[in-house]
Amino acid sequence: AANAAELTPEEESLMAEMASMLEDTTVSTEVDLSNLEPNEALPDYVVNILLLGVDNRSVELVSGRADANIICSINTQDGSIKLTSIARDTAVEVPGYKSKKRLNTAFKFGSKDGDIAKGAELAMKTVNRNFQMNIERYVVVNIHGLADIIEALGGVDMELTKGEAQAINYELHVKEPMDDVQRDKLEVADGVQHLDGMEAVTYGRIRNLQGQNDLNRNERQRKLLEALLKKVMEDMDITKFLNLIETALPYGKTNLTADELLSLGMTVLSGSAMQNLASGGEVVGQFGIPMEKQYGYREFNGESLVYISDKRMQTTLTAMQEFIYGQSYVK
Repeated sequence: AANAAELTPEEESLMAEMASMLEDTTVSTEVDLSNLEPNEALPDYVVNILLLGVDNRSVELVSGRADANIICSINTQDGSIKLTSIARDTAVEVPGYKSKKRLNTAFKFGSKDGDIAKGAELAMKTVNRNFQMNIERYVVVNIHGLADIIEALGGVDMELTKGEAQAINYELHVKEPMDDVQRDKLEVADGVQHLDGMEAVTYGRIRNLQGQNDLNRNERQRKLLEALLKKVMEDMDITKFLNLIETALPYGKTNLTADELLSLGMTVLSGSAMQNLASGGEVVGQFGIPMEKQYGYREFNGESLVYISDKRMQTTLTAMQEFIYGQSYVK
């Protein structure tokens, strides 16, 4: 809101429209901030937002497992952006449930009555409790919502391997078409290819290439987000930013306010991420949990889950906080 005086009349109008759109979904996006168990030791100059991708077949945003769990960390001091993905099969303590559960079940358990905000609330609380975070904001979309957002942006160019291109073709043309779009198959070759919305989402869901696992899937999701960020940041200004938010809002849910979106957007547009884009440097920092050689597998209730021992968790959390903040605040 502090930046409102600097907006043009057109930008103020867009801001008002965006605020109105967010107000229309207030009932379904509010969460109980007092129930999130944030780590008070973490400094507040980094805003951590939980990005949740719900993997179900419904066009509408409904309850389901959140197979993408990514912490987007925006540094308000320098405008940098960092992405930390957590494997969906990571064994965690879900508040209110006994034994260890898959991380991706937290959103489903919380939204079992159809309340998307309650699903996001339990997902944030789960991440905060298990990974010593301070998350109070979320964005949640499903397969179709993300595909529509990417499509509205004109698709995205991605560096694919031959195997990835082949996997996308198989998923959309043979195994399980996710929409009714008539599209040509991708070239089965290594190199950059232009992906439409559903092809891009399918790229982010690949997990069965030979010799790979869910951690490779997480890496693809981060790469996709980075490619999308680079695309929208090119020649970006505040008017284009507000238009982008208006385009994306109908396809997901968030408890970020219009003022917060504007403030964070202005921070990024004037910060190091934008400067790095112009100079060809790293636009987004990336980190993945579990870390290499810092996990194993253990069976819980008949399911084999990614298990991080207490000692290895300390190592993991220290590395994650150093990645996000430049130093560790691990208890």
